[in-house]
Amino acid sequence: MISHEGNAYNPDTLCREFAHRHNLLDTQLVKRDLLAIYWTTRTKLEIDANLGAHTEEFDHLDPLWALLRSMLNRIFGHVEGAIVAYVTGSTASSEVISRTAIESAINLLYILVDERKGNRLAQYLAHYFNNEQREIDQWLKAASKLAGEAQKVHQLAATEKRTRIHKLQGTTDFSLSQVGLPTTEASATNWPKISERFRLLGLEIDYRTVYAGLCSQTHNDAEDLLNYFFAVASGNQELIDKAALETVNFSRFMLYFAVKYYITAAGGYAMRFELTKALEVINLGRNAISQTLEELAKEL
Repeated sequence: MISHEGNAYNPDTLCREFAHRHNLLDTQLVKRDLLAIYWTTRTKLEIDANLGAHTEEFDHLDPLWALLRSMLNRIFGHVEGAIVAYVTGSTASSEVISRTAIESAINLLYILVDERKGNRLAQYLAHYFNNEQREIDQWLKAASKLAGEAQKVHQLAATEKRTRIHKLQGTTDFSLSQVGLPTTEASATNWPKISERFRLLGLEIDYRTVYAGLCSQTHNDAEDLLNYFFAVASGNQELIDKAALETVNFSRFMLYFAVKYYITAAGGYAMRFELTKALEVINLGRNAISQTLEELAKEL
């Protein structure tokens, strides 16, 4: 995956490797979004390269580095997925994946500013375990309304899942306690809602505008249906074409916003672990994507 030309990464090579990695043809549609592909890939490569020399040091100073890196890598995967969906014409799906990438980035950023105490990580993990238990309770409640063998099958499956969740939580808490971090059982503060996480990070405007728009697409509300209906009802082909173009441009704007959030999360990771070389390049990437977002916004 790593490609060099001297000390710099070659954009065209990274684009070809991206296409090959995702079984795509290296077409003009792919190259049109070379900037998104380049800075997404380059950011990951910079983090990986700069991190490699410090892993043993971080094992002692900040044992969360590996877990947080896994969270960062998941964001990278989501962003690449959003790019693939967009360049292959699945614009609506690209928006859904972009939303997932942005929320994942917010989760990581919120944990990264926790002064290395692990409290927010414990909240994050505890939220998962508590939510799973609530879902199992509702599953068992729904199963009680069934009859005969169907009821027994669902009750057994739900009970087995509860047992697995208990064991996983126990193992997780043991691992956290071994490195001196709070356990999920000891976590007294609830994981805040997504709107609150944005607000606490000083990003409430992004939540009220971009993220809210993506949630609208994810939950398949009536906005696109109404836009299409009134455009077609008007009988104005120019209006219909304009509505279609705006939909594609909206998807592209949201994609680049997801790229920006991945780069921002990577920058937060680099700051937390003092990866100064990576941070310098990441800042360049964030500026480049921000400039592109300004240009795309004018087209909407």
